[in-house]
Amino acid sequence: MGSTSLKLHLFEQLAQVSKALGQANRLMILDVLTQGECDVDTLHRKLGLSIANVSKHLQTLKQAGLVKNRRDGQRIIYALSDASVYQLIVSLRAVAETQLETMQALLQQHLKPHTPLEPISLQALKKMAREQQAFTLLDVRPQDEFVAGHLPNAINVPIEQLPQSLAQLNRAQPLIVYCRGPYCMWSQEAVEALLAQGFDAKRLLDGYPEWQAHEGA
Repeated sequence: MGSTSLKLHLFEQLAQVSKALGQANRLMILDVLTQGECDVDTLHRKLGLSIANVSKHLQTLKQAGLVKNRRDGQRIIYALSDASVYQLIVSLRAVAETQLETMQALLQQHLKPHTPLEPISLQALKKMAREQQAFTLLDVRPQDEFVAGHLPNAINVPIEQLPQSLAQLNRAQPLIVYCRGPYCMWSQEAVEALLAQGFDAKRLLDGYPEWQAHEGA
């Protein structure tokens, strides 16, 4: 194989990965899998996609080397292939946020508003912990994602259970709310509801995958 032909074949493999990433539903599947492994039925329920569509998208992602699977009895469990896939998602997100005006406008309008809904960073959260400031970390993801991994000392109240769980929350401490990551709307929804009920609440910009990556850096 000549050098020109080899180069073409190598870039064709890169193109296969790029093609697999070029669909919003597949990116959302990867987003859920950053929280922990899932079977097809769980992804179907979480994303509101048909089982057939989820299966088709997973096969495309697997062929591109982005996900792997294992059998657990009758279930096929999917997960990200390794940590490099998460880093690829982060890089893709960074490029879109810095280069696409539409992305910047959406973020500014919906996810990076001015106080009191302006999110705090992981660095700010760690500073609060170092200074021994009192606060409660509230994880509003589904319970299975919380069990798969969560920030230290967080408590789990899935977003749909929040209205009936307010009495369990400590009003004497600020609440720092997080969910799946920067594009997850649950934390903002939770903060808005908590502020309306008189709680001191802030949204964490990042989620568990970002915390885990930061800890491992």
